[in-house]
Amino acid sequence: MSSNTTGSPSRRERMRAETIGEIKASARGQLLKHGPSGISLRAIAREVGVSPAALYRYFDSLDSLLKELCCDFYDELIEATRESMDAWPADDHLERMKAWIWSFRSWAVSNRREFELMLNAPEDDEQNALAMCSNDADVPFEQLDPVTRKSMEHAQQCGHELAAYYKQTKGEGFDFSQVEMPEMSEGLRREIQEKCAAMIIGADLPLSWVYAFTSGWVRVFGLVTMEAFGSMPVHDNIDEFYEAQIRSMMKDFGIEP
Repeated sequence: MSSNTTGSPSRRERMRAETIGEIKASARGQLLKHGPSGISLRAIAREVGVSPAALYRYFDSLDSLLKELCCDFYDELIEATRESMDAWPADDHLERMKAWIWSFRSWAVSNRREFELMLNAPEDDEQNALAMCSNDADVPFEQLDPVTRKSMEHAQQCGHELAAYYKQTKGEGFDFSQVEMPEMSEGLRREIQEKCAAMIIGADLPLSWVYAFTSGWVRVFGLVTMEAFGSMPVHDNIDEFYEAQIRSMMKDFGIEP
């Protein structure tokens, strides 16, 4: 019997990869037609040409298939975002952060069904972002579920630029005396400083920076979600509205646009 010594995939491995690709393509087609709730393993099996039982040799449940799809979609979003950010010089961190916002918006609005599934991805009860942010749990990154790790990777594309800008300016250029920091309990301060910094920035920065960035991240995510699902109150001048929001968020950091 011949053995594969070159490190290249065997014929069986290639066939398995091809079948997995067909299964995912079928599931994505159903997602686009019917939404997340309309994805059926039986319909996928029929389209791919295998028995429903045979699908379980590739995915042990519908949830496991949906999780892999979400990871694939995050990979697409992350790659599109990286290309948009890389159109700017590596040291132009402010423009790269703005590019992140515009790219996130463009991808989500253009891939509404995929984004919908990403927002409703199946989660492992003790291994998701909520567990990480709990005051009672410190879940190591590698133990978080794959979808949460991908969502953090996407957020930290922007967060890393903020951290780099902080190092670049050494804290200069920001006038936080203009930022109205709310009164916070010690628990909220600790959660923002320790949990939010780790999750969406990926770096240890001053509380005021983390608070401003977390507020902006929530704001952008809300804007993108509302537009993707047709809930934005502004319809005819959305680009201008986004630009105004970006300028406002920059002022929260004490930056004059």
